[in-house]
Amino acid sequence: MRIPITNTKKRLTVIWFSGSGILFALLLLQTIFGKYGTEAKDAWGLMLPTFMPTLSLIIGTLVADTTAAKDDKEIATVDRFFFRLSCFLSIAYLLTVILTILLSPFAKLSLLELMKLSNLWLAPFQGLVTASLGAFFVSKK
Repeated sequence: MRIPITNTKKRLTVIWFSGSGILFALLLLQTIFGKYGTEAKDAWGLMLPTFMPTLSLIIGTLVADTTAAKDDKEIATVDRFFFRLSCFLSIAYLLTVILTILLSPFAKLSLLELMKLSNLWLAPFQGLVTASLGAFFVSKK
């Protein structure tokens, strides 16, 4: 089943900017309150790649959509499965990144060490999310 792509892109944009906003706020507050000490640059360097590439992709797609010629009267649609898969994986991924930070007080590792270690589960997960988003954006007709 196919659904109009316009609203689905907006939903994914809200998911990613909301989750990334929470993550950004957590990092900012922890930095301001000295949680990372002199290693703040390292913490930001480890966390920014978890959400910035996807936000850039989303913004680029939205800009391209608004600047594209509107010659085609047909409404673009996308497969509902790819939309739902992209939403599910995006939410699960963003929650995993946020929980990595929120659960750090209960870990035996320091927060920065946990961030470094989190690459073991975040990198493959991010690959799945990126693949699903790619399939979502490419599957439009």
